[in-house]
Amino acid sequence: MTGAVDAGIYEKSGGKILFALTAILLAWRFWAIQQMGVTLYVDEAQYWTWAQHLDWGYYSKPPGVAALITASTALFGNGLLGVKALAMLCYPLTAAACWLIAHRLYDARVAFWSALAVLTLPIFAWLGLFVSTDALLTLFWALALLAYLRALDSDSWGDWLLLGLLGGLGLLSKYTMAAFLGAAFLHLLAFHRSRLGTAKPWLAAGLALLILSPNLYWNFAHDFPTLRHTAEITVSKRAGGGLRALGEFWAAQWGAFGPVFGSVFVLILLRVRESWRNQATRLLLWFSLPLWAIVSAQALNSNANANWAAPAFAPATIAAVAWLLQRGKQRLLVIGVVINVVLIGIAYHWQQVLVTVDGETAAKLNFYKRAQGWDELGRQLKPIITAHPDAVLVADNRTLLAHMLYEVRDLKPVAASWNPSGKPSDHYKLTTDLRPYIGRDALLISMDPVGADLSSRFAGIDKLATLQAPIDAQTSRILDVYLLRDFKGY
Repeated sequence: MTGAVDAGIYEKSGGKILFALTAILLAWRFWAIQQMGVTLYVDEAQYWTWAQHLDWGYYSKPPGVAALITASTALFGNGLLGVKALAMLCYPLTAAACWLIAHRLYDARVAFWSALAVLTLPIFAWLGLFVSTDALLTLFWALALLAYLRALDSDSWGDWLLLGLLGGLGLLSKYTMAAFLGAAFLHLLAFHRSRLGTAKPWLAAGLALLILSPNLYWNFAHDFPTLRHTAEITVSKRAGGGLRALGEFWAAQWGAFGPVFGSVFVLILLRVRESWRNQATRLLLWFSLPLWAIVSAQALNSNANANWAAPAFAPATIAAVAWLLQRGKQRLLVIGVVINVVLIGIAYHWQQVLVTVDGETAAKLNFYKRAQGWDELGRQLKPIITAHPDAVLVADNRTLLAHMLYEVRDLKPVAASWNPSGKPSDHYKLTTDLRPYIGRDALLISMDPVGADLSSRFAGIDKLATLQAPIDAQTSRILDVYLLRDFKGY
């Protein structure tokens, strides 16, 4: 009787409570970002520049993140929060999708706690501060899993085509979505082989590829830069790798769950026979473990970032929550959520924590440093650009171009990457060219001394300014600005 009453409470009030908690968490996140003293990270700034010129592909990623920023800035403006807003909303929407998945596989109680656990998962709370390709990928992964479950139950054309649509949109967000489609095919092959004898799953796969096809054509037209870049970071052997890199990756995954959910997930894996016999657990692991296996292989080969398996956390968290509730361990579940909220608070208010330690220690522990100081450099650069309106803004690396194009966005300067070799090794080297501006002056921004190769390409060089932006008591960001007169060509 008590269980029925509890279930009724979750059915009746669970959605309202989750909505209120989501609103509080989002408000906290929006407020915290403004207190961190940060601007965009280099990848975010680069994605913003992509959004100014929408295309079906870019040097390192498919177009999903650029389209997301375009929509976000159209609604909320080009400020810090405007760029990030829709990406930040992707993770609460993922939690809502997990609520629907868990409700379908279990009941209202598991659905409520699964959504709450996903909302407060450290990795999603951390990624929720930034614009990354993981935002859309994680959302489409969870939505595609929901569509797959619906398709298995209904076998309707609508649900199978919805799966294809979500799979295609996921691929346009990040090619990692291919791991989901592969897992779905293998799941059908293992447990629903008769479905593969019908047209519906094949047309769903065809629809996904059709949606991706404009990006594939863009790659073909540009000599496959995105595919080559993806292969380089996922297949090519680089420095690092080995068992140590694999151990570091899995330690990061455990921390990304939080200590309670991370430990529970390890127990689920250790009790492999029990987990395999449970149909719901098996399905959830089926759509998480393959991605972890792929990224683990990558860690062994070179290295892997903790967020590269981000979508796997959504179904895995549902499995961990269900495991706890089925064993009557709701108190431990609550403790896990509370610990994760505390961890979120530490991360969101890390700058205030650093105030309590000495300057040298604070400088070493400031993990927001990469996103600090660029706005101040941009403010100092603006009057120089204004004084030379016909000069082309030039830099020799994507970091400077990405940050400064965002920070001086109101001026809309003509910009180009310094690239005498002609090799398209980043987005700006692929999409910009200084050669059409022979005879024009250029404003060079650089953190390094001007080399002879560069100085010989201009009639004269004058150093205009050294810009400086303090980051902390130990560190400043310094940028030199040169006027390069009369470009002669490469």
